[in-house]
Amino acid sequence: MPKKRSLHDGETFASLNVQQPVARTSGLRVARKLWKTARLAPALLLALLPCVHEAATARAADASQLPLFRHIDAALVKAHPPKPVQIRFLLSDDLPPFAYRNRNGALTGFSVAVAQAICRRARVRCQFIVRPFDQLVDNLLQERGDVILGGVRPTAPMWEKLDFTRPYYKALGRFAVARGVKTKQVSLQSLAGRRVVVVKGSVHALWLARYMGSVRVVLKPDFASAAQELREGRADALFGDWLQLAFWVRSKNAGNCCRLLGKLIVAPTFSYNDLSMALPPLARSLRDFLDRQLDLLQEDGELRILAKQFLPLSGGAEAGKASEKGKEKADAAGHAAK
Repeated sequence: MPKKRSLHDGETFASLNVQQPVARTSGLRVARKLWKTARLAPALLLALLPCVHEAATARAADASQLPLFRHIDAALVKAHPPKPVQIRFLLSDDLPPFAYRNRNGALTGFSVAVAQAICRRARVRCQFIVRPFDQLVDNLLQERGDVILGGVRPTAPMWEKLDFTRPYYKALGRFAVARGVKTKQVSLQSLAGRRVVVVKGSVHALWLARYMGSVRVVLKPDFASAAQELREGRADALFGDWLQLAFWVRSKNAGNCCRLLGKLIVAPTFSYNDLSMALPPLARSLRDFLDRQLDLLQEDGELRILAKQFLPLSGGAEAGKASEKGKEKADAAGHAAK
């Protein structure tokens, strides 16, 4: 049985191995060591995400309420992008909790629910076409579909042949701590002098170095070894991708050792793992239509409702039942092992 991809690959949101060295950042990866994905050169990443911009925008968001995933494009409000007759969504079904099969074999997940909401609200006929992940781009360029629903990251090579909507999911950072640690807040004071383990060369290690200089950073080569440091008491906290940590703390591998701190960290550094919809380069009208519909989903709160249904905001406590199957598949894919 093929292993599932997870939007957390090394340093990506694809295989919950979410931390590869910046020199080797990958997009959807461990369950894909398994699955190869596009990589974003560190030089380009740093060029696009300058420190000055990040310092002005990095902040924490309350764990009980996700930050806004999108900025609203006021120009699209007046433009009234034309509605298509039909949209054919290309996707793979091995990317929990974003796109996967439930116990009955039906497609589900956060990305699928977002697309279904667009189709329902705009009254557009929609078709979901499942293909292996590595065939999605070719199928799109061969006009066998209109949109790739998540998973294909807008790296520099991809921008040369595809267009993208603005993200409808934003990657975030988070801390996990041993249950014995009394700290409840994320701050320089609360974590000063603490041993914080992080994957060497990852964007999370970069963020720690910039904004949490008073912590005692412990570098490990991958997520599995970093998590082991925390589980076995050789570190006080683990910093990484929020979704990967949420799945890990409630997994059997964690052994109920740890909990999540109550803040989600928002920073441009983590944007390599954001989710967008990919389109052919000349499909501007469809792109604008999708962006406007995604804006509307955020404006009236439905995007956040769907996120709370499928994404484990508090290590699973707030996630809906629909995300449990995604968790199981993610664990099988290696999310927890990372």
